[in-house]
Amino acid sequence: MTKKSIKGMRDNRWYLNIMSPNTKGEKFAWLDPTSIYINTNAFIDLLDDLLDDLEEIDCDVVAGIDAMGFVLGSALAHELCLPFAMVRKKGAKYPGKLLEESYELEYGTDTLTLQEGILGHTSRILIADDLIATGGSMIATKKLIEKTGAIVEGAVTIINLKYLNKPELGAIDISSALELSLIHISEPTRLRRMSYAV
Repeated sequence: MTKKSIKGMRDNRWYLNIMSPNTKGEKFAWLDPTSIYINTNAFIDLLDDLLDDLEEIDCDVVAGIDAMGFVLGSALAHELCLPFAMVRKKGAKYPGKLLEESYELEYGTDTLTLQEGILGHTSRILIADDLIATGGSMIATKKLIEKTGAIVEGAVTIINLKYLNKPELGAIDISSALELSLIHISEPTRLRRMSYAV
């Protein structure tokens, strides 16, 4: 039995149903992907689906955002037989000179760094992270990568909270296993009953 025929027999994106609801207040709700990472079949099926979604993306490096983006990004890089670059938070022990890009948080600012010399002006980058909310770290990562002369071809996430996205994210071709367009969630358990975008 081929891998494609096995995929045709399984429920479409079934792994989304095993994620646990989580919240940071009434207007910020999402599904935690930890349950997918710890389940071998779920993680394999997630990667298969994301790779199908990324067929039109022409990239030669995958860049993961610290830290959850390292899990998804390195796995996708392995499947695509591509090198993996780490976009680290400021303060991480990184050799050599660093490029920096700051972005705003609800409670202040944060800064991402990228080692000089690991990307070049001919590099075509796919950015990976587990979740997009406002997109501040994703936008900062794009700017950071562009400082090297490289081009961001797209981004991939497990979850995209589209109702929180900043307009600047419109410049990035984003593929996600799940897109939520909620404005308000008062009961986290309602997330389990939601339909998801595919």
